[in-house]
Amino acid sequence: MVASGRYSDATPLSIDTLGTATAQFLDGTWREFCTVLNHAPALLDQCRPTASPWPEDSEALPQLADALTDAQTVREDLACGTPLTRPERNARTWPAIETWLTHSESFLRQVRAAAPHPRPALTVSAPPRTLPPGRPAPRR
Repeated sequence: MVASGRYSDATPLSIDTLGTATAQFLDGTWREFCTVLNHAPALLDQCRPTASPWPEDSEALPQLADALTDAQTVREDLACGTPLTRPERNARTWPAIETWLTHSESFLRQVRAAAPHPRPALTVSAPPRTLPPGRPAPRR
């Protein structure tokens, strides 16, 4: 499919040729991807793939960081009032979104590996002793 540049029904793979359904999909995807833009940079900073069980993910993380930078530039342009048509925005944001979709498993693995693990709670070895009636509890 990828080599031919077409889906199995002969529709071109290009985002420019798929029409309204693709435009609506990309609009929704961009809105959802803005959440990634908000949270992923801090999470990526914590990832240390060489110290994890998946050192091979070290190739994907710089690609993800570059994709975030590209998408952040688009978001800043939009926030500053730079006029972008839907096709222009889609052409600029789709490569970043596609990179995140491609490498999302690596990202999630690395974030989970970098997350601090909660300390186990202390276990109580025996229930507290009950005092006989009429005796005050000792002061500590």
